[in-house]
Order: sequence, then structure tokens, then C-alpha cells
Amino acid sequence: MAFGKTDQYNAYYMAAQTVSKTRQVVMLYDGAIRFMQQARLAVEETRIEDRFNLLNKASEVLLGLQGSLDFDNGGNVAPLLYDYYSSLDARILYVQRSNDLKILDSVIAELKQMRGAWGDVDSQQTTGAPAPAKAEVNPAKLQSSTAVAPSSPASAPISVDGSVFVSA
Repeated sequence: MAFGKTDQYNAYYMAAQTVSKTRQVVMLYDGAIRFMQQARLAVEETRIEDRFNLLNKASEVLLGLQGSLDFDNGGNVAPLLYDYYSSLDARILYVQRSNDLKILDSVIAELKQMRGAWGDVDSQQTTGAPAPAKAEVNPAKLQSSTAVAPSSPASAPISVDGSVFVSA
């Protein structure tokens, strides 16, 4: 059963009203990872148009995440995430030109790492239990392959109290 644009908009609107902000971020990461994995398969199978469209979808997800950052209330995390998303998007553009599977795999791995951190944050907010140590993302480690700002702490957990992202 195919859904029209109106049905899709209504489903998105309902999700935006009923799903927590952190769960929405996790879902967006899941989508970006899925698009990237599908693009990887398209590169392997030399399906150029599919690769192009899938990488564009992943890029749109990241740009949406980047555009929803709240710099007034996000503290040091918002600029770090902005730079991180910019770096990922630049590498996706590079893969568009080069079909470089090594770069594509590194982007997928980083997205999975961040998705895990956001998943832990979401679980913490849902259950009220402290996040396990694996929820910490080391910006210094990400800096080796991304444009994360050097002024970040050596190991800073992503904590979301509703102030990192703009409320819908």
C-alpha cells in the first residue's frame, strides 16, 4: 500500500508530537545508517543512480539534524555536532565523486557510534537510569577523521536535556 504525500506528512507530524526528541534523533540516525548501507551496496553493484539518491537521502538527514541544533541553549555540544555533521556531509559528497568504500565505511562506523550514544541517552531519559559508560563519545577520537572542534573535552558524554535541539 503506497502512501501519498499527505499521509506521509500526517504520519511525520504524529510522530513528532508523540515521540521524544532523543528517540527522534535515534530514528534519524537509523535512517541515515540504512541509506548509507544501501548506498554501499549500490556502489558495489555499480548502480550509480541508486547510490546518488541514497547518499543524497543520508545527506538530507544529516543536514536536518544540523539545522535543528539550538546554539543558544546547546552549550558546547551544539557547535561540536554542527562541525561533526558538516564533516560527514563533506565525506558523503566525496563518496559521490569517488565511490570510495573505505570513506563510506568510516562514515557508517561513525554514524553507528553516534547512534549508540544517542540510543543510550534516549534509554536513560526513558528509564531514568544512568547511561552506561559506552554512551560516551570521545570527540578527540572523532577529530582524527572529522572536523570536530579541538576545544572539546577529552571525553564528553552527549547529554540532552531538551536544550541541544530545537523543539518542534
